[in-house]
Amino acid sequence: MTLLACQIFSTIAHEGSFARAAEQLHLTPSAISHSVATMEAECGFPLFTRTKAGVTMTAAAEHLLPDIQRLLSSSESLDQSIARINGMEKGVLRLAVFNSACVTWVPQLLPDFERQYPGIKVLLYQGSYDDIAGWLKSGTAELGVMSNSSAQDMDFEPMYADPLVCIAPADFATRCPGVVTAEELRGRPFVSQRPDTDADIQSYLKKNDLRIDTRCYVNDDESVIAMVACGQGVAILPQLILQRYQSSAGEFQVLRLEPSASRSIGIACLDKNGLSPAARQFWRRVRTYAAQLP
Repeated sequence: MTLLACQIFSTIAHEGSFARAAEQLHLTPSAISHSVATMEAECGFPLFTRTKAGVTMTAAAEHLLPDIQRLLSSSESLDQSIARINGMEKGVLRLAVFNSACVTWVPQLLPDFERQYPGIKVLLYQGSYDDIAGWLKSGTAELGVMSNSSAQDMDFEPMYADPLVCIAPADFATRCPGVVTAEELRGRPFVSQRPDTDADIQSYLKKNDLRIDTRCYVNDDESVIAMVACGQGVAILPQLILQRYQSSAGEFQVLRLEPSASRSIGIACLDKNGLSPAARQFWRRVRTYAAQLP
């Protein structure tokens, strides 16, 4: 299977469409179909199932995808190393981040990186901790900005301790102004996200034996804040996301948790020794940026 065939395979798997894969790779739809037919003949089994809703991988193709992604990553790293020796910087950096890092860290990091390395194309994937771990293991992403709680057995460098705080409606009263204890939260109506999105928060609830009354299940931090502000309950969030909501003062209050807790944010990858030059450079950029944060 050629590198182009592997790239076509990977793009179809990600886009879920032959037509979109053709657009991404600047190939004709017939060239994509011919390449898939050739790959399936070489492998001896079907790779994709075609339906009216799109294209899905067969079980056999899903088994091949991680190896194909690793092959493409190795080829990309080789191309970047050759370009660096020739005094050029070019290639692709695939970066996966979670929501609050996407809206606070990435806008501070990406523009300067792209200005200094205009030949590096950055592909950004936003998702939950579980999404990021899956993308790293499959080779879809080379670097992942995530929490240590979900880094599993991957190479991970902690870079920033992000405190957990409680946000509550403006009229929520506590015994000590500005502070809420775990005991005061027990049994309160809560606004929650999926466990794979807020693994650190779930860990805090479990550690403090907090049996909460969840009435709202939402998918993102912004929705949590909106539901708390309109009185649907309290929530625990990492402090990082609240940097964008200082203008919302009066709609909700931010309370320090007692006992306190934080999540450890950093960068993860499958093998730090195998990173492409672009990934190593971006890793250093994030380390420098995080060290300057208060």
